[in-house]
Amino acid sequence: MPRRPVYPSLAATLLVITVLASACSAGDGRPTTSPAPTGSGTPAPSGSSAAFTFEGSTPVVSTDLLHSTEAFVNPGAVIRDGGTFHMFANVFTGWPGHVDFYHLTSTDGVSWMPAQAQPVFTSDDVPYAGTGADVSTGFVTDDGTWVLIVESVSSSKPWVIGRATASGPAGPWTVEPEPVLTAGPSGAWDAGGLSWPSVVPTADGWAMYYTGHETVGVSGAQAIGMATSADGKAWTKRDQPVLTASAKWELGGLDRPRVAVTPKGYAMVYSGRQLTDRGLAWSTDGVAWARDGDEPVITQDDFPAPGKCWDAALLYGDGRLTYYLEIGGGTPSTGTAVFRATATVPTS
Repeated sequence: MPRRPVYPSLAATLLVITVLASACSAGDGRPTTSPAPTGSGTPAPSGSSAAFTFEGSTPVVSTDLLHSTEAFVNPGAVIRDGGTFHMFANVFTGWPGHVDFYHLTSTDGVSWMPAQAQPVFTSDDVPYAGTGADVSTGFVTDDGTWVLIVESVSSSKPWVIGRATASGPAGPWTVEPEPVLTAGPSGAWDAGGLSWPSVVPTADGWAMYYTGHETVGVSGAQAIGMATSADGKAWTKRDQPVLTASAKWELGGLDRPRVAVTPKGYAMVYSGRQLTDRGLAWSTDGVAWARDGDEPVITQDDFPAPGKCWDAALLYGDGRLTYYLEIGGGTPSTGTAVFRATATVPTS
């Protein structure tokens, strides 16, 4: 069980985050001091009106860059370790189906190159994958262990969340035989499965945000849940979601939470039931969230290329949020690629 967090004052918490962000530019994924999800009902900060702008019409990552004949690529997990960014991208054609996990690196988060010619592992290495699996998020622990969080992918069974570990980003990667989080019991708000996890460091370990499904598939209610861990291995879910659909544009469902720690507290970019719309929410304790306005901060009109969108990754550093988003036609003939958008985080 995770240690019970110490409840710092809001002013002290934000001061510590600001110092951390200035010293490290944040985003390296290590569990240094950051806000603890206390569940104490601390009010979330007011909206910042942060505006995301896509940086050109050329994708930062494509299947061509990886010399892959597969059709689709999304950013999977993006981890900053010191001065290097690491992306563990999902590459595939049939979905749900077999997925290759490729490792790329970058020194600026813009220009990416494959770190290895072949995938570092695949969904075939995930024993509970069913018809497939995705890498969704990742982090580096205090002892230097690299962790990738994977999710099973199925059209008929509740999705589950598991871990793969390695001593370094190049691997070899070992997938743990059992998932670390599973669907809730019958009648629970997440009885239909868990998907799209996003992990951030806290003062007491780690916090994971994920989509919880009331029923298997996308027809039931979807909300955003949270689990905490002291060591990144054993996770404890909160009984109820931390964010549920209420804005008109969300169409009764929330999905794809992506969370980062900033000097303002936690930032979450998420989708409504229609994936082309992405909203922004803020929290000072990781539990109580406030939307940044009543409208999405990214819509299809903002895309730098034609098509729809799917998976994403979010980082904070150098005073801004960076959002990597999979955009494309969504068919094997049109494929997808990863584009980059940024938003300045106001300091007040």
